Amino acid sequence: MTARWGILGGTFDPIHLGHLRAAEEVYEALRLEKVLFIPAGQPPHKYRPDLSPFEIRLQLVKAAIKGVDYFEALDWEGLRPGPSYSVETLELLNRSFACVDFYFILGLDAFVSFGSWYRFQDILSFTHLVIISRGPGDIGLFQKTVQKLFPQALPEASFWRLPEGKTIRFLPVTRLDISATKIRSLVRQGRSPRFLLPEAVWEIINKQKLYTA
Repeated sequence: MTARWGILGGTFDPIHLGHLRAAEEVYEALRLEKVLFIPAGQPPHKYRPDLSPFEIRLQLVKAAIKGVDYFEALDWEGLRPGPSYSVETLELLNRSFACVDFYFILGLDAFVSFGSWYRFQDILSFTHLVIISRGPGDIGLFQKTVQKLFPQALPEASFWRLPEGKTIRFLPVTRLDISATKIRSLVRQGRSPRFLLPEAVWEIINKQKLYTA
């Protein structure tokens, strides 16, 4: 029997409740067995000279998901040299877990620029796409982006299907106005980001003096 696993990647600098709530809602909606959280080693799309070391961001992810048995942190991108290209991670996941269907979770803003990703068309050889949105009226932009990037995809009841079999679906999730940028800014100002992220994550940030000026 084929398992169904979600994948949520990102810099996670730091991980926050917006990430976790989105993962929870995709997990429930698609009846997944688990969701893999994969911190980027060297993000190819979000260069920041002040990016926290991979080991710290992985530590924050592990602290955030501790006790949730269907959430799992994966350190593979931190072990691989060079830019962390999603297609290479997905290719490796498919080789390592042959009996798993993967569902790659992506925000609509990232999907709009998906055509600039390294080997973006190959990504659909290894995974389904789940495009999450927190804003009203985003379904139109989603549909236009699918038609632009994957003109061969055909609409079905609740998703678009490529001839090879993979799907692209749109999934609204709860809108939480939280961003890692906002959290880092609060900490730099000496203000508390409590209740925007798990308490265990805030404890690590506070103890290790992360994001301070």
